[in-house]
Amino acid sequence: MINFKFPTIVGGKMGDTMTVLSFSNWKEKLKMICYLPFSNKSLKYFPPDFSLRDPIVSILQQYRRQGGNCGLLLFYMEDFHHLFATYPHSFIQNLQQHIRITMREVIPTFFKKQDILGIKQFGGEDFCIFIKEHQGFTYDEMHRKSILLRNELERRLRLPARFHEEASYTFQVGCYMINQDIENTKAAIHSAYHYAHSIATKKLPPHFTKSRQHLVDIIQTENISVLTQPIMNLNTGEIFGWEILTRGPHNTPFHSPIELFDFAYQADLLSKMEFLVIKKAFNEIAVRQIREQVFINITPVTLCHPLFLNELLDVMSQHPEVSPSQIVLEITERHAIRNFDYMGHLLTKYRSHGFRFAVDDAGAGYSSLQTISELVPDIIKIDRSLIQNIDKFEVKQSLLRAMLHFAENINCQVIAEGVERQEEADVLYEMQVQMGQGFYFARPEPFIANQDRTQQFRLVKEKIRGNRQVYSA
Repeated sequence: MINFKFPTIVGGKMGDTMTVLSFSNWKEKLKMICYLPFSNKSLKYFPPDFSLRDPIVSILQQYRRQGGNCGLLLFYMEDFHHLFATYPHSFIQNLQQHIRITMREVIPTFFKKQDILGIKQFGGEDFCIFIKEHQGFTYDEMHRKSILLRNELERRLRLPARFHEEASYTFQVGCYMINQDIENTKAAIHSAYHYAHSIATKKLPPHFTKSRQHLVDIIQTENISVLTQPIMNLNTGEIFGWEILTRGPHNTPFHSPIELFDFAYQADLLSKMEFLVIKKAFNEIAVRQIREQVFINITPVTLCHPLFLNELLDVMSQHPEVSPSQIVLEITERHAIRNFDYMGHLLTKYRSHGFRFAVDDAGAGYSSLQTISELVPDIIKIDRSLIQNIDKFEVKQSLLRAMLHFAENINCQVIAEGVERQEEADVLYEMQVQMGQGFYFARPEPFIANQDRTQQFRLVKEKIRGNRQVYSA
């Protein structure tokens, strides 16, 4: 609790007057510090930093509770730190105040007063305008107006009589749409500011906001499809398991899994996307009554997410016909593991529920070998770069032989990925590799299409058995 000591009342008219004025000043300061959004609407324009309750947050929170979306226009002042190091602090303060005044003069040219939710300065160089969603309000229109506003702001700041004869100030623009995908308003503002600043400073491309919203829509509508590719047992010719592969919507930049997951990581949506893949995969397993092993790719980022295990167990509870021992979580090399001790502890927790683990892309680099040695997975998947044209390079055969010996010592099964040619398969048979996966056996398809290819798999099975007999003789 804060205790404020007010002046004592002294006798006489002058003392009474001074006391009233002092009390009035304290009252105004206390009102500013403990600001409530309904007490002074003018505080939505550059509220003071010493407010205990940020009026911009309060206004946006009330607006978002009514279901409204809004836009953030960020104007990043270039070379601010150079100015800060060159000019005295009083000059910087006057400059910032002048920019704030000029912005308030310029904004009505481009936006109606009732559409402005607030204006806020972040740090010394970022000036942000929050705009209500209104008729004709789109990202493209918001970006167009922000460019026009920036040009006018720079033009006025160049006028010598306005502030400083020799100064020329430039701004970069970043725009972002604040939707309802983040419930907490403070967190939504922080996220929007982060992305808008990254766009303004060219760490992210200008189209990032539209692309991220597209990805949010894909996740919310669950507009992805899962394919399956069989993993063949090279001893028996039977299907050992299925790898779940993901595709985004057709005829979009996100149809490719590389684009889909790389951008999801950049947009901080990777875990949400991988949660969705888990949900889709389990539904496919249950509906198609898959009884073989199912491999589901998972990044270390999502595996370490504090809610992922609960999410996984919740999906399991909705599909009691699916056994945890069927599920092989395939750790991809898309993102590095930073703490192997912590990851090992996590894997122990997952394994206690019956899940198993595979390491993907083994042989592609040092990191995958470190992952294997630190985590000791149940299955090692040999990277396609080692399998491709293995019949033509003895060094690749030597590396594969070493990997097989290593896997045997740590009691791991081995799957060779990317098998595309008969000659590559022949080397795998000869070296007694346990399992293979690739276009030579089958391409990724919806599972129902794979089920309909019984004749094709019968031929593959006969081919595998025939080759085994050749190399066993």
